[in-house]
Amino acid sequence: MTVPSQYLRDLREEAARRRLELAKLLRENPDATNIYLAKTLGVNRDTIALDRKALVEQMTQSTLTETELLRAEMVKKLEALEAEVEKHRKTDGKLSLQAVDRLLDITKAVIELTGVRKPVNEKLQVTHRAPIKFETVIVATDGGRRSVAPIADAELITEPFALGAGDEKR
Repeated sequence: MTVPSQYLRDLREEAARRRLELAKLLRENPDATNIYLAKTLGVNRDTIALDRKALVEQMTQSTLTETELLRAEMVKKLEALEAEVEKHRKTDGKLSLQAVDRLLDITKAVIELTGVRKPVNEKLQVTHRAPIKFETVIVATDGGRRSVAPIADAELITEPFALGAGDEKR
């Protein structure tokens, strides 16, 4: 093993031991300040603040993991209940009204557990704006030379036309 990797490993192990000791101290005295904890452990109070933050993050992650496992277990139980209700089909393949009601309750519980109906936040941000005014000028060409003057009987188009609209003769 190289020296830098051994050094980093030692730092991580030291931080893990310190965080374990910090957790023990906080369990004994939840109101302990960072300064008191830093003096007790022989480190800087900023190190204690970072260790506390890491402990809270670790607890949050473990809680989320436990919650996900509990959800998965509950969904399995609800699916088993749904299969049990499906066994009560009559010979014509229909369920009684009470069984349908139970299936709906099970479905609602599964939806709630899996978070299918969570609100969706959509943001619409317009970054480009369309031009406000268009003006079209029809120009005449004379033997390859372009004239910029508009044709006398040309009219200004004010309404949008669908494809093929306006082709009729006047």
